Amino acid sequence: MRHTIALFFISLLIACNDTPKKQSTSESDSVSASSKQEENSSNSSGNYNSLFNNNDCDMSIAELAEVLKVPESNLNKLDKIGGNKCSFDLKGFGTNTLDGDSRISWRSTPSSKKQNKKEIASYLERKEAELKIMGMDIELAETGDCYIAQQPAHGRIIIYNENYDHAFLIHYGIKSANTDRTKEQHEELRLKMTNLANYLLQKHRK
Repeated sequence: MRHTIALFFISLLIACNDTPKKQSTSESDSVSASSKQEENSSNSSGNYNSLFNNNDCDMSIAELAEVLKVPESNLNKLDKIGGNKCSFDLKGFGTNTLDGDSRISWRSTPSSKKQNKKEIASYLERKEAELKIMGMDIELAETGDCYIAQQPAHGRIIIYNENYDHAFLIHYGIKSANTDRTKEQHEELRLKMTNLANYLLQKHRK
């Protein structure tokens, strides 16, 4: 009888000791799953269909002037030119090759998810190696799910998202012997176009 009672208490003690361990393991698994879910959620992309798959220009002079921090009188909205989604002439940043005001324009362009992923990887590799070819660089957009590639020598910025079969081009004109845009003006315009890229992404993200 004494042996039976002893065995009973030993079994009871073992059972009590096991319970917290099981609860702890269960809680740990729950936290781990929650962390993975949050990580996957943070890596997911927003919906940019209205940016990448839309050919309408939904930007007014007043809106663009606010984004670029320039007077409305310095902007002139043009009809769609050469397939560009939006085209504006901008005063104050030198003349273009035709001796007119600087022209800025943007539109989506056909690409592929595979190509966008390849371009992003290539830019990031060069950035990691601190290699800037003709000033080319890349940065993560403020939305955290797109990349903004910069090509100052060509006067353009490209938005990449691996989930779309399009890229998005913003042109602001080149600085060359045929223009009177200064180095400082070109750099300032590059920064303004980067702000425009971030603005467009935030505006269209669903």
